[in-house]
Amino acid sequence: MTDFPERGSVSVDIAAPLDTVWALVSDITRMGEWSPECVGAEWLEGATEAAVGAAFLGHNKAATFEWSVPCEVVECDPGRRFEFVAPRGETMLTHWRFDFAPSADGTGTTLTESFDAPRINLAGAPSNFEGRYEMLIAGMTTTLGNIKAAAEG
Repeated sequence: MTDFPERGSVSVDIAAPLDTVWALVSDITRMGEWSPECVGAEWLEGATEAAVGAAFLGHNKAATFEWSVPCEVVECDPGRRFEFVAPRGETMLTHWRFDFAPSADGTGTTLTESFDAPRINLAGAPSNFEGRYEMLIAGMTTTLGNIKAAAEG
């Protein structure tokens, strides 16, 4: 199997305040509206909003491969960072992170989505294939574009 970069990130400037962007991103039940890969998510174990330790189930699709994965919020600092790991309870975790900052001109928000995915090089994993890294980067670009459109609309 070809080795792929395990980390990537994409940023976008959004003409909306931090709290507006935060509200969209931290509501994981809406992630299916923004992401081409995450087609939906639901809170688990009584969680109803983002908080450290909150669990949710993400439903995903990449090419013809579909899967659901239990996730856990590991950092939740409103207006600064929202981070979760998938799968929850495993040793080889993928970290997904959204970082929020005031835009350079001070009128909006710079949103950065990033991943750290050591599993991308796990031999035999069906979701790992030639072009997977590029698919993740393109997916983040689409996700952030859709969040931008929603926040600015």
